[in-house]
Amino acid sequence: MKLRLCFLIILLSLFISICAQELPAEEIHMVEMRDGIKLATKVYRPSGGDGPWPVILALSQYGKGNRQESENVLSKRIARVVQDVRGTGGSEGHYDMMASNGWGEKQDGYDTVEWILAQPWCNGKIVTYGGSALGMTQILLAGTGSKGIVGQLIDVACIGNDLCCYTGGVLRKLFVESVTGWYRDKVQTLNTVRSHYTYDDYWKTQNLSERADRVNWPVVLKTGWYDIYHQGAIDAFNAIQSNGGPKARDNVHILIGPWGHEGSCGAFKYPQESWKDEWPYRFKAQWPYQEIDYWLLDTPAPDDIPTIKYFTMGEYPVGNSPGNEWGTSKIWPPEDSKLVPFYLHTDGNLQRTKSDPSQLSYEYDPRKPVPTNGGQVIFISAGAYDQRVSEKRDDVIIFSTPPLKEPVEVTGRMTAVLYVSTSAVDTDFTAQITDVYPDGRSMILTHGIRRLSFRNSYEKHELAIPGEIYRLEIDLQSTSMVFNTGHQIRVAISSSNSPWFEPNPNTGIPNDSISNAVNATQTIYLGGENASYINLPIRETASYVGDYYLY
Repeated sequence: MKLRLCFLIILLSLFISICAQELPAEEIHMVEMRDGIKLATKVYRPSGGDGPWPVILALSQYGKGNRQESENVLSKRIARVVQDVRGTGGSEGHYDMMASNGWGEKQDGYDTVEWILAQPWCNGKIVTYGGSALGMTQILLAGTGSKGIVGQLIDVACIGNDLCCYTGGVLRKLFVESVTGWYRDKVQTLNTVRSHYTYDDYWKTQNLSERADRVNWPVVLKTGWYDIYHQGAIDAFNAIQSNGGPKARDNVHILIGPWGHEGSCGAFKYPQESWKDEWPYRFKAQWPYQEIDYWLLDTPAPDDIPTIKYFTMGEYPVGNSPGNEWGTSKIWPPEDSKLVPFYLHTDGNLQRTKSDPSQLSYEYDPRKPVPTNGGQVIFISAGAYDQRVSEKRDDVIIFSTPPLKEPVEVTGRMTAVLYVSTSAVDTDFTAQITDVYPDGRSMILTHGIRRLSFRNSYEKHELAIPGEIYRLEIDLQSTSMVFNTGHQIRVAISSSNSPWFEPNPNTGIPNDSISNAVNATQTIYLGGENASYINLPIRETASYVGDYYLY
């Protein structure tokens, strides 16, 4: 019996030894940055041989991952490197919303790539990948123009870190406080974000629009119509397509689907086909194999890859109505989208023609803000939700088209151009677009906000003169949507959207406490020289769209 037990133990030991030899090598390095701070960096190398191999890199605030996540990539004879960004996980330093990965005094992403390229197991080819925070580190790294990068897979990320934290000059309060609250330096990080409330040099070293010419490799982006970063992802695509290096301009692609940052589309559940697409992302356990093969293993790429593939949403539940299908384009917005103004009328109508001069007013109380209900948000319910409860408030003014005589496809970027005045020295104005169903449901499509003190530039804070009329443009971001026959297009105007955005206390003091808030009388001007309107990008060549709303 003892001999048999000893024999089994020996066999088990040999089995473990053999398995251990087959497991990929896993090492943790403390990689030193230019300022002496060391970042925890986990390296997985294929078993058998010393390389050199191509490398797939992730710069993460979510942890360094594990061996199991790496096995499929390693089986292709590709090394994997995952790093805890500064101030997270095992890395030293202060977490700064990943600002240290940009091109300011600290350039952690650039320094990490240089370290990888110097390793004997790297063959000089690096692909970066990941979504959300891992997408943002890629955007920041892209602006450094690092050598050795041959491709980037950027999922749900934004052109600039400033736009992660601010929209229209207004703090994304729920987002920023939630994200900074995860880390050991939360107070310092939050104070840093708040102190940079203008678009200053701090943000300029984190916005790819300032350095798109440094990108000189293929890039694939992915986003969704209800993603918190969707317009920022489209802006990144446009910046690279227009101003990127020669290897990037014709090799940048974007996929835009009917989903939010974490997948949810609210009350609407689009067909399963909308979540699966053959290109540009083929996921298996979240690993985008196809692009890795093109860029790292030199497999031939197909020649029919669309530059832009986007999902046009439509009526829900999905029936025989138009929309709810994929489309392609070479540019954004598509060439056949035409901006059409729809004017706000005193009687609540939204029409193609201007009205006589008039105005509407409401009282904005920062202590009783309009509650956030869906849209492009995270940490609360995102996507399409019914807005009828909020639309009944006294501080919300709604304008709707008559029931549509024919379907209208809106594909492109929307804006609200408002002529406004206020009794305060500073305040905010909001706008949101909804699809009103024949049964009365008012389903949010997109929303926007703009601080009046940033009416001319995000670089300069300019207080308002109470009672003076100002032109204020609110970005309502991009979409692709078919408003079906019998539906109505609606715009709702107000001054708050909380907790997603921080309510403006109307005092004119940046970061002032809500306890100091004062009420403001807000006035929207309609008709004549001060005719407020929204610009809708109507796709005029869609087979189901006539010319009724175009001319």
